[in-house]
Amino acid sequence: MSLNDFVLAILVGEHHQATAPTLECLHEWRTSDAITVDLVVNRNSQLDYFTFLEQVRARHPSKHLLIMHADIYFAEDFLHRLLEQIALIEGAGLAWGLLGPAGVSYPYFKIVRNMVDHHGILYPFPHPLPAVHLDGHLLVIHKDLVLDFDKDYRGFHHYDTLLCIRSWAQGLPVFTINLPLRHLGQGNVTEWQERSEVLGRNLGKVYGNKTIVTSMGPVKLDVQPGVTRDFYKHEVEATLSRRFRHRTLPEVTLVMRCNDCDESDLREALLGICGQFEKPSRVIVICSERLRTSQQSTFEYFENFVDLLALSPDPTISVAAEDVLMGCKEAIRASLKSFGLVAFVDAKTTLFPNYVRDARQFHVLAIGVEDVVAAFDMNYAVFETNKDGCDLDARLVEGWRTETIEDLVSGAVLPLASFVMPIAILHSILDNHIRGALSERVFAFKLAARTRVFFLRRLGGFLRTNTAQLSSVAGPLAEVAMHGEFLRASYPFTYLWMKRHASASPVPVQAPSIGSAHISREQLLVMKLSQYPRLVGGIFMLHGLWKRLQRRSAAR
Repeated sequence: MSLNDFVLAILVGEHHQATAPTLECLHEWRTSDAITVDLVVNRNSQLDYFTFLEQVRARHPSKHLLIMHADIYFAEDFLHRLLEQIALIEGAGLAWGLLGPAGVSYPYFKIVRNMVDHHGILYPFPHPLPAVHLDGHLLVIHKDLVLDFDKDYRGFHHYDTLLCIRSWAQGLPVFTINLPLRHLGQGNVTEWQERSEVLGRNLGKVYGNKTIVTSMGPVKLDVQPGVTRDFYKHEVEATLSRRFRHRTLPEVTLVMRCNDCDESDLREALLGICGQFEKPSRVIVICSERLRTSQQSTFEYFENFVDLLALSPDPTISVAAEDVLMGCKEAIRASLKSFGLVAFVDAKTTLFPNYVRDARQFHVLAIGVEDVVAAFDMNYAVFETNKDGCDLDARLVEGWRTETIEDLVSGAVLPLASFVMPIAILHSILDNHIRGALSERVFAFKLAARTRVFFLRRLGGFLRTNTAQLSSVAGPLAEVAMHGEFLRASYPFTYLWMKRHASASPVPVQAPSIGSAHISREQLLVMKLSQYPRLVGGIFMLHGLWKRLQRRSAAR
């Protein structure tokens, strides 16, 4: 595939031709030398987006359409990165119908925004992910996708929603991809909501879903009696199972720690593991020699359902209480396969039945995520004292809504059970940790510092803990993360880079890499800053000075 297969189409208002950022980039990068450009001036706003798309398709029936709003700055290597992303998808043996840099991933319904906009930089992810909705500011439409718009539903909203629905219904998957661009638009929410009501009535004639999820929010469907077709089940799931059937599901190994004080929880935890929709390939229980002996009959019972291996440390070796490996580092390493996924849980963790299945699905549906760690949400069953202070009562509270890596380094409690990691990443951590106890928090931080973490926004289970553990502080990591967050949120150069930079170089919103492992810019900042405490202090001092000057200026 080359750029000769594409047409770049832009609809620009007649009064914005001189100031439209997209046109400025076209001129700056001489884009028309590389790709056919179809520029349409919308005089008196007479042309709506549905009609615009139909007309572009009619003029270029054999081309893939690259549809861009006029308020986008894009980098010089934008087209090269587009071909690169498409090559990733097609290289994995997958067809596609619609691509875009921002949308709602599936099946986890996590918003992915591979761009800079007025929200800042949120949840970027460099690998293609299946999506049930894409934002319409930039769409890549496959030439085989039939538009088939309703002639009575027109305007400037929800052509993206309908294109996504059409694509899945026609058996062509939709993907979020990673592109270097900055979108200046903020959207007309009021108009979007008004159009959503009409769309909900139209879709209710076809689908029986309560809502259709979009990146702008849910669209409620006014379902007509007798309509039962489910968009996600009958369109999305059916297409995924057909198009992705050739991809291999990785096996999952669960390593469960059981301290002597958690002996009473052991059976319930093992029951949760055996009750998974898809069972793990192996369960490794690490515990003391005393527990391994006393619970031998329990282990033998659960061996009827899963491949269970109980390990205990050498009784002559002293093991620190905070060591998540419980002195069994080498035995765990020897028990793992060379390929697959591994997760660490403890006897106080109750896994939801979807835990293993969701982890495996992520590595099948996402493209090129062999070295990516999947993270789940974990709720907490908190034990706290009642008013009399005598007994402990259990209370279920919502855990951290994990969204970004800052949740980990800024002091939030992200239990190790949240992460499902490739075995190669675990080996890297074990090789790096030469001696001493490997605490849960250090383990999680080493994990996040090594590779990209994608938060699935999926509930993996709950932990039984206490309020004191929930309020634990990150210590020096919190301070480092604060500086990293300041630089991330205040990063001013992307806009200028896209507007002025003349040579193709790494894009600020893209993930830099160390060796073969991709890491986010936040991770890179945290790791680098932690090596230069004086630089951190200087940056923070300047930041504080700038804030004081801003406040003083505002007070005047």
